[in-house]
Amino acid sequence: MNCVVALLSLVVLFASAAFAGPLSDSYAHNGLFANASMGVGYASFENSEEKEILRADGFGVRLHGKLGHYVFRDLALHANLGYVMYSNFREVHEGLPVYLDHDFYVVSSVFLGAGATYYVPQWNNVFLSGSLGVTGYDMDCRKYSGNTGLKAFSFDVEVGKDWWVGEHTAIGVSLAYNSGEYWSDDDGVFRSSSVMLLFSVTLN
Repeated sequence: MNCVVALLSLVVLFASAAFAGPLSDSYAHNGLFANASMGVGYASFENSEEKEILRADGFGVRLHGKLGHYVFRDLALHANLGYVMYSNFREVHEGLPVYLDHDFYVVSSVFLGAGATYYVPQWNNVFLSGSLGVTGYDMDCRKYSGNTGLKAFSFDVEVGKDWWVGEHTAIGVSLAYNSGEYWSDDDGVFRSSSVMLLFSVTLN
């Protein structure tokens, strides 16, 4: 369900930006800022409570969107919405991994936050981006079903490069890192991180 919500949100984000029309000079970083990206990489998740651990690490998929406005030329402030799917799910009891193919098969997270993207002048469309927010976890296993209701404070950093394909449109590639952690006396520690290679489309 989280995947559908994330996909629809990204579609709405980009469609609203497209219908808004060009709000900046040609081939310039000012006015409207909208970015949609997707990619793959390494993602890890862990919920540890005493001698029991729920863990997922390995191949991951990420969708991410940003929508905002340039407050200065080359510097945009934006809202962020991201989604990560994890793989290699298992339970660990006292150090012994137990794979539960039928009881534990979905782990995903949704990131919601706000941040900034800066295109470094004279660096030919190289950009730095960062955001702070919260990550919520969705699981289907023996211990949880659906949204866990737990939110981890998270941060996201990204570095990449764009290439102009139109007066207000660019495609890009970037490397992104996300990390979040939550402590609970009742539910133990929730932590997640990911390193992803992303491909994106940006409207300026």
